[in-house]
Amino acid sequence: MALKLHFASLSLGAAVDQQTGTLSVFELVEEIRAPQVPLQLQSLVISLSLEKTDPQPAQGKVLIHILTPDGKQNLLGQGELNVPSEQKRMKAVFRFGGFPIYHFGAHRFVISWVNLSGVKQGEAILDFEAVQVTQVAQGVGPAPGDKPPLAH
Repeated sequence: MALKLHFASLSLGAAVDQQTGTLSVFELVEEIRAPQVPLQLQSLVISLSLEKTDPQPAQGKVLIHILTPDGKQNLLGQGELNVPSEQKRMKAVFRFGGFPIYHFGAHRFVISWVNLSGVKQGEAILDFEAVQVTQVAQGVGPAPGDKPPLAH
């Protein structure tokens, strides 16, 4: 099985047009800014574009792991990989709804594809940073006893 990575992204949205095969990616994720953790992203999407480099069918599995700032590695998902001999390219979109972020710091997704024997054939690495930012209070009225600002 020979699959070559052409494109990989981490975003908040993606779509593949069924007629043209065009992959569209929306709102790339490189950095997530938040005042505190844990937080939950409504949606997180991994998109891949792979090319088969030999005429044989490609069969195996796709594995998705995440490495978190606390040094842990977790398997988020796995699935069958089957690219028929007549198909040259494969586009894949993996969606995670309600994706939790528990730590500030560097996060890494590792998407790997293995053959039927379990031997790794390739991988895509997608990094993002969760950064703590100061929350600015908005729409807060004056405290009791404060004098309203003078009108000019």
